[in-house]
Amino acid sequence: MTKTISGGCKCGAIRYLGVASDVTAFRCYCRDCQRLTGTGHSDMFPLVAETFQLVGPFSEYQMTGGSGRSTWSVFCPTCGSPLTRRSERMAHCVYVHAASLDQPEVYVPSRSIYTEAAQPWDAPNPDH
Repeated sequence: MTKTISGGCKCGAIRYLGVASDVTAFRCYCRDCQRLTGTGHSDMFPLVAETFQLVGPFSEYQMTGGSGRSTWSVFCPTCGSPLTRRSERMAHCVYVHAASLDQPEVYVPSRSIYTEAAQPWDAPNPDH
């Protein structure tokens, strides 16, 4: 069964829609995610890239990720909400920040990555 997922930024200027991917949702503790979100980690929910639609004015930041390949982050230029991450490495998915989901309760992380970069005040949960 196909599950359509929607969400958007805090101020409502940007909305997105896409189909949930069968790739696992995860919590990332890398320094890039810490800096991009302003917290100790990011909670990422995967959507199928070819179904993903983003409506509204957005800002996109391109950088080189830990894999050495390009990654992109989308933010709302009005309220600053981080919305998505995507990468060359996982081009079939667009990862939305779980807190931006209209129904954030659908997010259930199954693993944590880059835990070695976790800050002592945001220790990884051993359950995922």
